[in-house]
Amino acid sequence: MRAAWYERGGPAGEVLTVGEMEDPRPEAGEVLVRVYASGVNPGEVKKRSDWMGYGIGYPRVIPHSDGAGTIEEVGEGVSYSRVGQRVWVWDAQSGRPFGTAAQYVALPNEQAVPLPTGVGFEVGACLGIPARTAHRCVFAEGPVSGETVLVPGGAGAVGSFAISFAKWGGAEVIATVGSEEHAEAALQAGADHALNYRTDDVAARVREVTAGRGWAALWKSPSGATSPWTPK
Repeated sequence: MRAAWYERGGPAGEVLTVGEMEDPRPEAGEVLVRVYASGVNPGEVKKRSDWMGYGIGYPRVIPHSDGAGTIEEVGEGVSYSRVGQRVWVWDAQSGRPFGTAAQYVALPNEQAVPLPTGVGFEVGACLGIPARTAHRCVFAEGPVSGETVLVPGGAGAVGSFAISFAKWGGAEVIATVGSEEHAEAALQAGADHALNYRTDDVAARVREVTAGRGWAALWKSPSGATSPWTPK
């Protein structure tokens, strides 16, 4: 298969190699995915750059944890009915040496999620880290229906997903952005309000938008109770 890999940490232009490697094979409980789109996240850049100084962890690394494609083969214990299924994948290179920057990737069955018809592979490749992060940020403390949710960086990948999830969950959404272009992107994602932190007094505007209530952020006390917090 064709793949990109690195064997030492450093800038992409200095350490990435593109060439041929042996095709992976799915082990028990795994599926083999033919990758049509690979998603790169900031974490991938940091790992490749060895920003923590721990080394890259493996003799050779095919980067990228997110991607999308079709299942072409299944390992022992996985239903053959999955063959041919369109999927998006997550954590392909988390705790493993080989990710989605290749024509094929083998990974655990549960990490290949059905991709609905009509959703492109390029969209599926953007779901793993950004969408899962946004989902937990919005819903980790429970439902948000009737709440006002503040999304910093509303034009970014995680921010855009957070806006969409919060609106889907029934919340009013205030997003902060750094430009008019980003404001338009946040509004298109579903935000009710987009505040430019470069020109707006965000705290004052939040109080104005919410009639003095602020946004709802729930924190858990040692007893397990939850309390609302309103910024001053």
